[in-house]
Amino acid sequence: MEYIKIAKVSNVVLHRRGTATQGTLHLTTHHLIFESPQLSTEFWFPYPLIYGVHKNPGSTLLSKLTSTNQIQLEGTDSQNYKLYQGKDLWSFVNIKVIGKDYAVFSLDFGGDLHLQARKVYDSILNLTVLSNITQLYAFIYISNNLERKLPSPDSWDIYDPIKEFRRQGLDSKDETCPWRLSTVNEHYEFCPTYPSKLFVPRSTSDILLKHASKFRSQKRIPVLTYHHKATDCNILRSSQPLPGLINQRSIQDEKLVWESFNSFCNKDIKRTKHVIVDARPRTNALAQMALGGGTENMDNYNFFLADNNMGVDKSLKLPTVTRLFLGIDNIHIVSNTAAYMTEVICQAGDLNLPLEQNLIRSQKFSNWLKLNTLILKSVDMLLKSIIFNHSNVLVHCFDGWDRTSQVVSLLEICLDPFYRTFEGFMILVEKDWCSFGHRFLERSGHLNSDIRFHDNTMHSNFNDVDTNGDDLDIGVNTQDDYAEDDEGGEDETNLINLSRISKKFNENFKLNKKSLKFVSPVFQQFLDCVYQLLTQNPDLFEFNERFLRRLVYHLYSCQYGTFLSNSEKEKFQQNLPNKTKSVWDYFRSRRKQFINPNFIQRKRSGMNEHDQNLEEEEKVEWISPDLKKVQWWWQLYGRKDSEMNDELRHKRDSVPISVDKKSKEHSNSDGGKGLNLSIFGFDMFNRK
Repeated sequence: MEYIKIAKVSNVVLHRRGTATQGTLHLTTHHLIFESPQLSTEFWFPYPLIYGVHKNPGSTLLSKLTSTNQIQLEGTDSQNYKLYQGKDLWSFVNIKVIGKDYAVFSLDFGGDLHLQARKVYDSILNLTVLSNITQLYAFIYISNNLERKLPSPDSWDIYDPIKEFRRQGLDSKDETCPWRLSTVNEHYEFCPTYPSKLFVPRSTSDILLKHASKFRSQKRIPVLTYHHKATDCNILRSSQPLPGLINQRSIQDEKLVWESFNSFCNKDIKRTKHVIVDARPRTNALAQMALGGGTENMDNYNFFLADNNMGVDKSLKLPTVTRLFLGIDNIHIVSNTAAYMTEVICQAGDLNLPLEQNLIRSQKFSNWLKLNTLILKSVDMLLKSIIFNHSNVLVHCFDGWDRTSQVVSLLEICLDPFYRTFEGFMILVEKDWCSFGHRFLERSGHLNSDIRFHDNTMHSNFNDVDTNGDDLDIGVNTQDDYAEDDEGGEDETNLINLSRISKKFNENFKLNKKSLKFVSPVFQQFLDCVYQLLTQNPDLFEFNERFLRRLVYHLYSCQYGTFLSNSEKEKFQQNLPNKTKSVWDYFRSRRKQFINPNFIQRKRSGMNEHDQNLEEEEKVEWISPDLKKVQWWWQLYGRKDSEMNDELRHKRDSVPISVDKKSKEHSNSDGGKGLNLSIFGFDMFNRK
């Protein structure tokens, strides 16, 4: 409570979704609460959900100021303007809050409330920028009646690795199974960012694993994450190898990859090439060699077909492994792109003003869709390599907890209908994101940073600023992007130039390299890709779009403990299962709200053998993304489908889809182009 400088302010005007409401603002330890007789329910907003805060001179309505300094009173504006009748709009101070879930609202404080506005701003800053996760809401949250009545299992135990791999057709206790459960990481001493239970080839000893770990970044060795029963193919994941400039090798790592690629349940299935996938652009991977990292030398990993009588015959020159660079950009590019998109979408979201179409059409804004399209294109290609070539796949990027998690989890959703069910998707997130060490706490910025708080009412804030950012600069709005704002000189009223204020806001979006360097919406990007698959296959997902949207909200709300750690080890060190509730409690207790009514349930029971065989022959379990139908997730942004997607659809209908120039530059080790299906021998399955 010592952080709260003022707990209650009356006669505050809330601008949200184009509606102005006068009421009382409350500041609690973990929520900002607004109540009004005009609202049916109170408006609650958790502090960790805050992306940025701006304290500005004047009323929020000044955003509607025209060139003649008149407020446009059209539609609901007339009703909103009644609250300001006879008042000088410049006599107000407003606090604009932008949420990580793209919610945006503003609070107007009248001339007699300026001091309170300052205290509110300072309180929000103190309550948002924290030093320890124990200060977050999850540690005091008490489950409601619905959540307390949940049947077993406990949501923290919804994912059981042994049970899940048994579902996939692998029983580690069966000596005939080519995979075993290793306890080498039982106490997280082997690899602190990996789960305690690792599935590795039965022919591989723990001693070999320990030696192989020295050759992988963060000791994240190749391990099994999914077995596709229908094709007897395996998806493995790891981090980058460490050959460095001297191109050193590890016999143990090579042996581990070899045995992983040759651990089959069905020896009769004909296979072609297996695939080592580096999710990075080729230039980025090679640049890491100067820092001790790099990528696989295919001369060491390109195993050759074995002759039945003579063993391995390298004279046959029939490689069994190919390497592929996906060209997916790193977290900094994703962060920069998302920041610009956030600023454009939320710029006037509190007043529900239409998006500026020139910004929507800009290349910078559409980059978000291009990033997602490239991920889905990569998944599409690997999917077909598994289905048609029966290839085993090893996926890694840098440390193997960002792009790797995106690719393998999306690939599994496409392959396995179970992960498209309500409970199955939860298990997938727990398996490939939580247990395999995606850095939720770091990437989500739960402890936040004061760099995103801007008091634009202080004169010093309008001084010249350094605009010569480096390569890590957010680049949300540069001088070039808003050069036209300065055309026309000073504002006619000589009060405060609105365009100059706007430019200052934009410059303040530039990120501090230390405080926000590793913040990036990687998991949100994954959910966006899932949204694309869901909209393209509306009857094959048990959960609905709202499920994904609420998952984005709770990713940042910090009401539950699921996304508060960077690894499975940290989860137990911080005792999160006992001190906090699982986010799956929220969804499981409200299951009816998140079920897709159009879902086609696959039933395998109650049928005779003939019907069962017919069903297996007629149905296709796997799905594939359609790159032509990638669109904006308009529901998440609180916008209209027509507003964000109509022009996009029109453009795609009139112009054939093209491959991004950048993606063409990413090549594999054999000299072929990145994302070129010819290396797998199925050009006929190229994008329709």
